[in-house]
Amino acid sequence: MSFSPEWEDLYATGAHHSVWPWSELISLIMRHARPHQRETPAQVLEVGCGVGANIPLVQWFGGVFYGVDNSASALESIRKRYGEKVQLAKADFCEDIPFVGPFDIIIDRASLTHNHTAGIRRSLGMLENCLAPGGVYVGVHWFSTDCDDFNRGEPTEDPYVRKGYTSGDFADVGQVHFSDQARLELLFSQFSIEVMDHVISETKKPNPQRLGWWNIVARKKDG
Repeated sequence: MSFSPEWEDLYATGAHHSVWPWSELISLIMRHARPHQRETPAQVLEVGCGVGANIPLVQWFGGVFYGVDNSASALESIRKRYGEKVQLAKADFCEDIPFVGPFDIIIDRASLTHNHTAGIRRSLGMLENCLAPGGVYVGVHWFSTDCDDFNRGEPTEDPYVRKGYTSGDFADVGQVHFSDQARLELLFSQFSIEVMDHVISETKKPNPQRLGWWNIVARKKDG
């Protein structure tokens, strides 16, 4: 199973209800996708859209938003705020992308990275197929193997996946995939990778902790 059912429980209880776009995502989209310079509205798909934190960004640059998530509670939260202004579908995006596209931009904020490797590969294959020529995938917060939590979680049969967190950022979220550079290059081999940023953040007080993640921009190859 790809989708961790724990996410429905978290959204249903009001956890992980971020409602504003992430700054790293904004910067990468505006710099590499340039949706504000298009003659026609950008068609934007977000996988793992949660409660719609990135919808204000898409609306700001005049895009058309499509969101996929497997949490009924999260999608209902979006519908209450946006109604028919957005297109939504409930699905496990590692098994099915319900929208055909083509899409100019695909957004992923720490969603694919919460799945096992086989599911991630399937999803990236489907996402590449539904990108328009020259379209871009913009993903932020792919967790790094340089993150302390990589060594704290419970190992699984997938050497890059951990589970069983009971405290910290990954408490009760199910499986978590961690990547190094070689892993990401392999996963995105069908794309042309334009950006691969490795971000390390170290907290010294009150509780020392090393966090690490990757941000990536990958464009659909010509032909």
